[in-house]
Amino acid sequence: MVIEKLRAGTRQTHEELEQEMLPLIREATDTTSYARLLRLFYGYYRPLEKGIETYLDNSVLPDLEGRRKTSWILDDLHSLGQDGPVAEDPGAPLITSRADALGALYVMEGSSLGGKVICKMIGENLGLQATTSLSFFYGYGGQTGSKWKEFLQALDKFSGTGEEEAIVRKADEVFLKFRGWLRGNKF
Repeated sequence: MVIEKLRAGTRQTHEELEQEMLPLIREATDTTSYARLLRLFYGYYRPLEKGIETYLDNSVLPDLEGRRKTSWILDDLHSLGQDGPVAEDPGAPLITSRADALGALYVMEGSSLGGKVICKMIGENLGLQATTSLSFFYGYGGQTGSKWKEFLQALDKFSGTGEEEAIVRKADEVFLKFRGWLRGNKF
């Protein structure tokens, strides 16, 4: 199954990214540092979303439109009074195929699973509720588990296909380059 290959093939880069990200989340103790963290996510996610929009549609994942994360980030920045242009990572992985799009989406959808913990940490640091300036990390809220399962079912259709290895390679690249983006843009 492609999901088992993804977990095994990205384990190391996933863990390394988490280690890089945790201090940034802990350091988001005021509106300015939290807005900076949101901008880092936006800067990396937006180029990925653009590529995903090019190569995936509702035939692959029926609720694809509702899985866009960058609009949530912009909403959070607006609610913090931190509107303005956000730089995109020029070194973000290029999405040039359906397999690339699925690999990138695996990383982005998977990040929603940890969002509940991150939402709690930042909410406590800043005295915010999940519905106020935390929509990106709050994500799907109580539907996070079911949304993840729906994504895995859609992804499973690519198990055993010629795209399977490319999906894993792109997911690993997305984890790796996200770590580099964070490392190069620390507070």
